[in-house]
Amino acid sequence: MEEVKVVKIFTSQDNLQAEMILDTLKQNGIPAYKKDADESGFMNIYGGNSMCGEEIYVAETDAERVTQILQEMGLE
Repeated sequence: MEEVKVVKIFTSQDNLQAEMILDTLKQNGIPAYKKDADESGFMNIYGGNSMCGEEIYVAETDAERVTQILQEMGLE
């Protein structure tokens, strides 16, 4: 089985924006995941949302298409 290389494609402003991006990517058939930036995990737990941001990761082979989608969303 070949290992998939992932790349960070975007850092969102907060958890809500990250979820919006992940949903859009899912609708376009692109697997992605998010990872807390800095200490945002604690802020999400205690405050319900964090302003520290979330990092979005995708397979390297999807990066070009994701960049186009983010541009269409007005994010890049």
